[in-house]
Amino acid sequence: MLRLVLICSFAAFLASGGSQGANATESDWSKESLACAAVGIDPGSPAFDKCVADLHHSLWAEDNLYQS
Repeated sequence: MLRLVLICSFAAFLASGGSQGANATESDWSKESLACAAVGIDPGSPAFDKCVADLHHSLWAEDNLYQS
């Protein structure tokens, strides 16, 4: 339960800080990786990769929802 709260908190934090420029995607992936590591998911594990991808796609969808 605590992990879910932390992931949601990190997602809200990351969504609030928009990125710009050519390195925006790299920066986003780095932030998402840090968020998943911060909640205790082991980097390099399949669960970590899924966490990063899910967080990235969720934030992308949220950002595009409000831009359209």
